[in-house]
Amino acid sequence: MARSSWILGSALALCLLPLSADAQTPDCTKATSAADRTVCASPDLKVAAEDVATTLRDVLDNTPSTDRDAVQRAQQAFLTERERTCADKSTIAACQKLYEKRSADLANQNTAAQKKLSTLVAGIPKDPKAVAAALQRYDGAAAKAWLVYLYHSGAVPAADKEDRVRKMVAAVIDNGLPNDPYLLEEMKNLGDVATAPTGTMLLFLRHVLSTTEMDAPCFLFTKHGQPAFEAFGAFWGNSRDESPGLCTPPSSIFDLPEWKKIADRMDPAIEPALEERGSIRYGYERQFEVDDLQASLVPSTLLEAPQSTEARKMAEQRQKAVAAFRAWKDFNVWPEADYKAAVAALPSAIAATAKVYREKFNLLPQVADQAARAAGDRFLAGRLGLIMPDD
Repeated sequence: MARSSWILGSALALCLLPLSADAQTPDCTKATSAADRTVCASPDLKVAAEDVATTLRDVLDNTPSTDRDAVQRAQQAFLTERERTCADKSTIAACQKLYEKRSADLANQNTAAQKKLSTLVAGIPKDPKAVAAALQRYDGAAAKAWLVYLYHSGAVPAADKEDRVRKMVAAVIDNGLPNDPYLLEEMKNLGDVATAPTGTMLLFLRHVLSTTEMDAPCFLFTKHGQPAFEAFGAFWGNSRDESPGLCTPPSSIFDLPEWKKIADRMDPAIEPALEERGSIRYGYERQFEVDDLQASLVPSTLLEAPQSTEARKMAEQRQKAVAAFRAWKDFNVWPEADYKAAVAALPSAIAATAKVYREKFNLLPQVADQAARAAGDRFLAGRLGLIMPDD
């Protein structure tokens, strides 16, 4: 059945309780009921109906099978009201409002369901087996992706690990994602996730979470370090890099007043550049967000060599940006007075960072100094890359 020929067909097929034939979106060449004919008479209503179907499917996917009765009852009530409200073509406006309200209600339910799923996932470090058992009651891509993580990482042992992972990856790619050809292509390009390195598995998880409202939790980064920071860094170089969201560290190293002082001297030159960069800005902003997280959560990983090809290229670009900072001459873009003030403030910022790394993260003095300088490079490169000329 074509997607345009159903409102609730595939979504309601997920329900545990059977719904009447009136629950199905009409084939508009064969519409029989008054409500069906009203929907078929309005292109806007057809779109609204698809929105309800899609969001309902998401709610069911993100709700454990044991908790779906309330969703089913609400949908039955909506369908009953639909028959009354959408009785003829003169009621199109009222019918549209009904669909919009149902779509909004389902969107709120989906947000709440994903918050509960996120809370469940947050328990992985404490009891991964219990979380895996709970995730089995979900049908959606997010739950399957987290099961892939649990089995692949070995957090939950399984004799048939590779076979399980392959089946869940296939289910996600074939049936669990929005119709996004770019995303699907990238996920297929990952190859055999079951036997791939940790970084590839984490990239698979990142792609799935990008289709949800769920954030990447901090334990991914504290446990996996460099591969996690690379997997959740800038990937697309456009607005797609806005998701998934990242966890918020207990405190940001770049919130230190010493770094704020430097930012005050750099940001006036950065803001116009962000606008000029268009959608590419999202890639820069994403990478800086990851750099901040890395410097604030697991600073020792700042000294590790990049693992992926993309990360090595980014490290090379960072080196160029730092070199440009040390020899900056384009004072039309970044005024000389601000540049010199930033240079003068940098040693204090690095010293304050090294102190935090010694006292909070128990890094040896030499390692803390090196990590602090690496954090400084991230801070400078993340901003300066926006105003440097492209190669």
